[in-house]
Amino acid sequence: MADHTVRRPSVPLGLTANLTIGAGVHVLALLVYGTLSLLRLEGCDRADGLAAGWALAVLLDLLLGGILLAGALRRTDGRRWAVLAGWALSLVPFAALAGVGMNYLATLPGGCA
Repeated sequence: MADHTVRRPSVPLGLTANLTIGAGVHVLALLVYGTLSLLRLEGCDRADGLAAGWALAVLLDLLLGGILLAGALRRTDGRRWAVLAGWALSLVPFAALAGVGMNYLATLPGGCA
């Protein structure tokens, strides 16, 4: 008789794998921000265009990261700690870069000259 059981595709479950996936999501958001900042979306206020690019990159990071984290948590076999620890460690450099980016945007002068 044929075996008709459904097999899940193999997914990385370890701490390093989830750290890498989380870091990849953050790098993608960084690339989106870099691309949008090069497009010069602003009118006469440079800070508005950079802030809009920043907001879109953070939104992408949160949405994509949330979806991938939920999928990783759903597929774990008793190793939730590895998934959560990997994603938490990937947030450390992202949070530091987010703080630097927010400080930079706050220092830009506003308005048309």
